[in-house]
Amino acid sequence: MIGLCGAIGSPIHAVADDLKTLLEQRYSYECRVIRLSALIEKYHGKAPASPRFDRITGLIDGGNALRAKYGHSVLADLAVHEIAKVREEYGERAEKQKDLKPYRRVCHIIDSIKNVEELRVLRLVYRDMFYSIGVFAPVGDRVQNFEGDGLDLAEIYKLIDRDSGEEIENGQSVRDTFPQSDFFLRAGREPADDRRKRLKRFMDLIFHVRVSTPTADETAMYQAASAAGNSACLSRQVGAAITDANGEILAIGWNDVPRKGGGLYVADPTGAAKDNRCLNWGEKCHNDFYKLKMAERIADAVCDTELIGKDKKADLIAAIRKPLSSLIEYSRSIHAEMHAIISASQSGGARVKGGRLYCTTYPCHNCARHIIAAGISEVYYIEPYRKSMAITLHGDAISEEESKTDCVRILPFDGVSPNKYLSLFEAKADWRKDSDGKLIKRNTHDVRPKVEATLESLPALEAIIVNRLADQHLIQTGTAK
Repeated sequence: MIGLCGAIGSPIHAVADDLKTLLEQRYSYECRVIRLSALIEKYHGKAPASPRFDRITGLIDGGNALRAKYGHSVLADLAVHEIAKVREEYGERAEKQKDLKPYRRVCHIIDSIKNVEELRVLRLVYRDMFYSIGVFAPVGDRVQNFEGDGLDLAEIYKLIDRDSGEEIENGQSVRDTFPQSDFFLRAGREPADDRRKRLKRFMDLIFHVRVSTPTADETAMYQAASAAGNSACLSRQVGAAITDANGEILAIGWNDVPRKGGGLYVADPTGAAKDNRCLNWGEKCHNDFYKLKMAERIADAVCDTELIGKDKKADLIAAIRKPLSSLIEYSRSIHAEMHAIISASQSGGARVKGGRLYCTTYPCHNCARHIIAAGISEVYYIEPYRKSMAITLHGDAISEEESKTDCVRILPFDGVSPNKYLSLFEAKADWRKDSDGKLIKRNTHDVRPKVEATLESLPALEAIIVNRLADQHLIQTGTAK
């Protein structure tokens, strides 16, 4: 099972077609592409055929309506129903036609996941058989793709903003779903063959076709993700790693409270070292605490002018806190990027200049100025960070455009996600060589996935989802039919 996730305008359909061709020709799999947009029209109603803007808006509205009525995971639930139905129908045919094998090599490609709950259900049901691929294209490329469909700029940016993350719980939220992918694919306007080569490498890793090791980028991002686990920050855990120009790791960092004498507070199982991180020192997030105090002071000042009655003070504080939520000035923690830069400067010295920084989250504007000053040439990230004003404040020195090599480039990470790093790159001794010490070569047409899961419980797990759809009267019976 492969699920695709990507921002609107990214070449997700092309990636689905590439995967289908690759799996059929190289691995002898039968492939079915399940388009969630088709399920929206099947169970909610047809979207307008044209103009293009109305069609896309109609599909988004239809998906939101289905989630509001049947639950946030309903589109994934319906995909599970489709998969279970195909398997059941084949099983019935195999019983009648003795020449049919009782099993077959099948891959379902789900195009495309837009909501965290959809991803959660697919992982819950299909477990190690499920892989999520995040497809990314720069905004400029996505705009050009839409302009070819006859949309004007106002319509394009309205769709892009809505797709990224709607303010309603049942809406699309690519910015939250995309970072949870197992493999990230930057797919701009480079030749299609480049995209297919990277997809082939990922599939070869899944099937353990040959001896494959991680790229320097993948190792650095894995180190960054591992470093994040050190953080006790009450807001979020962030990790970073810095390499020199040759890809050698110089230092890692994470977000946490600095301690006297240098470095950050860390866990001490013996209890000998004092731990004054926020969970112990005040037992609160100081950033949130002082933002609330600021909102209260502003509300008091407004109420004192009698512009708003004191009976509205609580509502006023709530209204003020919303824009103040983007402030990061009162945090006690040093940020992961800053921690990594300080550590790398102490150990790596001049090698930091011209190096790269890998961070689990897009850098904030405070970190951006340190990154620029340190002489780092490139930044790679996984999770977006809406509070960042890095480009707004430092657009003279940094850019999100890959072609701008005269700036510090901030780019989405491309490659195996840290959450799949060990399972895909760890290898048992007998996987690589035979008893005579010769390299094992595998036939791609009958090779099995490296990580396998039993299928025995699969019908039962699918039945839970299917029965839920039946109880909601979306399908006619409690079976897969």
